[in-house]
Amino acid sequence: MRERFSCGGKQCEENTTYEEYGEGCCYKGVMHFYEDPWEVLNHYDLVDGNGNLSEFAEVEALGQVWNDGEKRATNKIHVGEKLGLKGFLKACIDFTLEKTNGTNLSGDSAQIGSSGDSAQIGSSGNSAQIGSSGNCAKINSTGEDAVIMCAGRRSKAKGKKGSWITLAEWVKDEEKGRYVPICVKTERVDGEKIKEDTYYTLKNGEFSEVEE
Repeated sequence: MRERFSCGGKQCEENTTYEEYGEGCCYKGVMHFYEDPWEVLNHYDLVDGNGNLSEFAEVEALGQVWNDGEKRATNKIHVGEKLGLKGFLKACIDFTLEKTNGTNLSGDSAQIGSSGDSAQIGSSGNSAQIGSSGNCAKINSTGEDAVIMCAGRRSKAKGKKGSWITLAEWVKDEEKGRYVPICVKTERVDGEKIKEDTYYTLKNGEFSEVEE
């Protein structure tokens, strides 16, 4: 998965296969990607300095693959469709659930996933990556530089200054007979517009403070 569909200065397109002729992770002529979608956020901002969401896609390695730990490289790759924020969020949560079987982890750089409704998740480590797809989730991160994503209805989250929070807003679609997402928004806890240690939910497309 890559930001802005570019790699090594090469601009890519959706639903397209590319082939290069290099070898190894650190050499030119290969296409780089990450198996763990969370790792993308260690190298690229979710939202840039102008408030624009970075673009992401799922990719499939079709050639030889080299591995240097977190980063992968291949000489032939297929770039799929753009995920959008909701798709990227879901990919992060699904990966974490598969990796941890839904078990909460502690300590710095923890990756925590939850799929059940009314989950209550707490993390005290720095650089935690927390995702929840269930409804009515309540996430509290007291560590620094956390990334928190809540995809379910009526979810709320809070974090320390410097952390990022993504929330989703849903409404009942009477014609479809189910709830549908109408807005997904990301904000940085800057201590002013978005206060630290304060729970927020998404209401009318905006972050709204809620009582604990």
